[in-house]
Amino acid sequence: MDDTNKMPKGIPYIVANEFAERFCYYGINTILAVYMTQTLHFGQARATVWGHMFKVSAYFFPMIGAIVSDVFWGKYRTILTFSVAYMIGCAVLAVGPRTPEALFIGLGLMAFGTGGIKPCVSTNVGDQFTTRNKHLIERAFSYFYLSINVGSSISIWFCPVLLAKYGPVPAFGMPAAMMAVATLVFYLGRDKFAVVPPAGKAWLKEVFSLDGLRLVGRLWAVYIFVAVFWALWDQSNGTTWTLQATSDLMDKTIGFGITMLPAQVQVVNGLFIVAMVPLFTFGIYPFCERFFRVTMLRKMGAGLFLAAGSFLIISWIESRIQAGIRVSVYWQMLAYVVLSAAEVLVSITSLEFSYKQAPLRLKSFVMALYLWCISLGNLGTAVVNEAMVRELPGSSVVAGAQTWVSLPSGTTMITGQKIDFNENTGLTVHGADGKEAPLAGTYLVAEVQGNRVRLMDNEHRLPVATSGAWNASGGEVSTYKLVGPQYFNFFAYLMAGTGFLFIFVAMMYREKTYVRED
Repeated sequence: MDDTNKMPKGIPYIVANEFAERFCYYGINTILAVYMTQTLHFGQARATVWGHMFKVSAYFFPMIGAIVSDVFWGKYRTILTFSVAYMIGCAVLAVGPRTPEALFIGLGLMAFGTGGIKPCVSTNVGDQFTTRNKHLIERAFSYFYLSINVGSSISIWFCPVLLAKYGPVPAFGMPAAMMAVATLVFYLGRDKFAVVPPAGKAWLKEVFSLDGLRLVGRLWAVYIFVAVFWALWDQSNGTTWTLQATSDLMDKTIGFGITMLPAQVQVVNGLFIVAMVPLFTFGIYPFCERFFRVTMLRKMGAGLFLAAGSFLIISWIESRIQAGIRVSVYWQMLAYVVLSAAEVLVSITSLEFSYKQAPLRLKSFVMALYLWCISLGNLGTAVVNEAMVRELPGSSVVAGAQTWVSLPSGTTMITGQKIDFNENTGLTVHGADGKEAPLAGTYLVAEVQGNRVRLMDNEHRLPVATSGAWNASGGEVSTYKLVGPQYFNFFAYLMAGTGFLFIFVAMMYREKTYVRED
């Protein structure tokens, strides 16, 4: 029987496993910044740093998973084992105490688990093929990527609702349950997979051989540029773009009586991907082939410039919000359209590129290298957010129906600028709904009078009423060096410059293809 044009039997199990696991990961990731800022009262920069450091870890640990898989256990056993740590981390987030320490432990275990399986799951897709049906690899990776976006889209929509209506336990608990489902589905497919045995110590010889080191050098000549793309893209995935949407000045009504929660807006990314994958695969790429050769590197280069364009749109939105002007959520959705097109060009292509450029026994290792570039990009974002915080020593706060902050002499601030407080201010905020919370996290400047400013809250832009006495020994006040749209412009210009330099790298790179023999 000719199976040249038939998908391998293990692919449906891999795709279903990826659907459930991505439901878990994105369900937790999508509510993380909102949980940190609204429940733990983190400042926005601090929440962004924590969110991206979680991703740094999640994309750093794949190297451990790759070594364990390629040298000792193979992909199947590695995926099952690391999934256990993954589920424990999710459980800590769901039922553990609402403290930064518990958050650190839960995210750490989750990052270790998801990181360990990442290089194995995607390369397991390619391992199901031989030279007889290698022409189906691109389509299989498209199905694989579609499962990611369908699973993530569902969780991105429902987990914010669970958090808003029922709290952290069900909001984190549902993704934890889906991770258990992902593990079960993968176990059920154990007899369907084509298995490439671990290379053992031969793996180390291949990695550190002259050819292996040359391979690493060639790949990183590309990955260093892709890292900048991920520094931008991951901000749309639950951090700065979501935090932008928390403002009431972004009208999140989309019609049909539906008003989106801030964390739900990012759901459109997955929906756009679902629509764009077949559009690019069966429409745009074949059309472009009539005029020039569509290579993997050309796809990636085009995506880098599109990513820069999406941040220019976000920058314009931020300038409107800072000025107190109402803006429709559809403008942010437009930015997601542009960024999703960039994702199709860069992310899907990078997975295919990484698999094809790697010799058979180094495929998990090469995939881990690629995931390291995502880690590096997120580290860059975390570093920028940490470095841009400007402490204002000597500041003090006067409580009352309107809260005023006295700043050091010479401090310049503008209306709409963000101002952060740590958790030791000694002051209590009295909300219009009667709820009380510590004066901690991110607020906005409502009015400037010399060296003092009046506060308004970030979400509703209402006056902040407080009581208590300022803790001069423990309270800290800070603001951000990149004010409003300057932040997003920084990343847009960085991405555009990166895309320009990538053109010359793409011109010099020589692609190779390694797949399993029949």
